[in-house]
Amino acid sequence: MRRVLLSSIGLLLLAACVTPATVPDSERARLDRELVGRQRYLRVAMYAGPLWQDTTRTFITDQPGAELDLLENESGKPIPPPPPERVLAPGTPVRIRKIEFPTTWGMAERVMMTPRYNAWVYLDGPSAGRPLVIVLPRDMTRFDDIRAELDRVLTADDPARTFYALPQEQREAVLRKQPIDGMGQRALEMAWGLPEKKRIDRPAGTEEWTWPGGKRRAYLRDDRVEKIEK
Repeated sequence: MRRVLLSSIGLLLLAACVTPATVPDSERARLDRELVGRQRYLRVAMYAGPLWQDTTRTFITDQPGAELDLLENESGKPIPPPPPERVLAPGTPVRIRKIEFPTTWGMAERVMMTPRYNAWVYLDGPSAGRPLVIVLPRDMTRFDDIRAELDRVLTADDPARTFYALPQEQREAVLRKQPIDGMGQRALEMAWGLPEKKRIDRPAGTEEWTWPGGKRRAYLRDDRVEKIEK
């Protein structure tokens, strides 16, 4: 009990030192005007599970929890979210309900053990009554950056036909978020999300894809997965 209490005090002290980024009113108005209320589809397979200790919302992400640094303890070490409950398929329809930026009162109403100081994007979708939430990086304050971040995982064009046209083995791999040899580029993106970097050798017909932090890599030859590293 004492250890839990000390940990909670440490988190409170850490929270007191965090200043959320300021988003200009003009950027908020543009986000409301151009994104809120729009129909979208999941571009890639997304993990879905509790928003850390907030079980009234469903956190979705294309990255494994171990790669996320959205919440830290008093030592600055990332706290991963709870294990996901399921994976949402590419093509799952969603609608952007609102983009909620942290304010003094808003942060006070959020559960402490959540990324309270980040902007949250609420989506209406298949979540058993719980809103889906995408947590944005804390330093995102511009419309173009936020739209680009959402475009990584959401699309206005339904990719369901492309997903269901894949061979069954590849569809199952996408829903496990575990790429397999022989996958094409689009199937690989659906399984692991869009890569952070691509190194392309056109004469050799090879590519090396790297995801955030360099913890996941895929090697392709002639547009097909040849090797996976994680």
